Amino acid sequence: TWPLLAKDFLDTSIAPEWSSLDSFQNRINRTDFERLLTRVYCPRASWRKGWVELKEEEVWIRKSKALDDWYKLSFGDGNQTSTGKDSVPQSGSKLSLQGLTIALDPGHIGGDYSKMEGRHFSIGESPPVKEGNLALTVAKILKKKLIDVGAKVILVREENRPVSSYQPQDFLEEVEEWIVAKEERRGERFPAEERMEMIKDRTEVLFYRVSEIHARADFINTQVLPDFAVCIHLNAAPWSDPDSFELLDRNDYHVLVNGCYMGGELADDQQRFEMIYRLLNGWHKTELLLAENVSRSFSRLTKLPAFTYKGPNALKVGEVKGVWARNLLANRIYRCPVVFLEPYIANSKAAYERIQLGNYKGKMQVGGEPKLSLVEEYAESVFQGIC
Repeated sequence: TWPLLAKDFLDTSIAPEWSSLDSFQNRINRTDFERLLTRVYCPRASWRKGWVELKEEEVWIRKSKALDDWYKLSFGDGNQTSTGKDSVPQSGSKLSLQGLTIALDPGHIGGDYSKMEGRHFSIGESPPVKEGNLALTVAKILKKKLIDVGAKVILVREENRPVSSYQPQDFLEEVEEWIVAKEERRGERFPAEERMEMIKDRTEVLFYRVSEIHARADFINTQVLPDFAVCIHLNAAPWSDPDSFELLDRNDYHVLVNGCYMGGELADDQQRFEMIYRLLNGWHKTELLLAENVSRSFSRLTKLPAFTYKGPNALKVGEVKGVWARNLLANRIYRCPVVFLEPYIANSKAAYERIQLGNYKGKMQVGGEPKLSLVEEYAESVFQGIC
């Protein structure tokens, strides 16, 4: 229902296939739909006003922001159900992993692309910290652990190279049109040097943040077809002084599931469709179970505090600290339950010291305590949470 690899993903005129929701007619009751809509996917009535209208026996979803045209979904009498691979077997408060297919998505690209992504920093003569490289190392360790207990595990990338077939220069035409439109609105051209910087920044963002995630979605949705996906990241905090990389005291973790679509996001036809699609598939139940279990595991094994969001772009869900709903591209367009991990503050004093130690075997005295390497501790925390 959306273009994945072609640059058509930049074409906002391509309409979602609303008829693909027809199989959900009369399957979810009004109570379940309203609960998920208001407690997970869009908590503020003002954000969904004009886009999603609850009626007594059906819900109306506006199909196009340009037209007064609505998709009408009739409610059923029973509890929400899922079909096919949307239904993940559970054993008590855990998942039964035997025979499940799990996609591990090591965040970012790393390698030669880490500076472009803004996921790279170095202090003095020490080796640089590259989030993409660390994420891939964690994913490879975790893959082996999960295979050993019977899961089928696919890495979305196996090297520090892009999955996307595009490069930044492939977006020059689109970016030139974008800049010309901005110049027309302001009534004058940007200075030449500023214009070149805008072109560079915009083409790179479309490459590593948009086309790369769409390429991964294409791989997950058409080839892997997983029971769930785990997006592996490390967090970072703003530098106290951007001109002087001084390590921070803060170090924490959090886990994300899909949700908290804000008004400007629901105004986008494709995001509005994807929110409804995820809600109707019932993926939140699996996402929350995984996220809460992994959050508990992070807390127990890393001893880190859970991070708390302050702004409106995240919503606290569930009962376990550290679990939040956010609307991110990856956890929106991967067509399966998705948990998105953000443990450690890479530019904190504690995490940086451990990153510099590398991936050693066994435990080492760090800060007066015997500790696994950071990447091994990360993988073990996720493993124990999933299992």
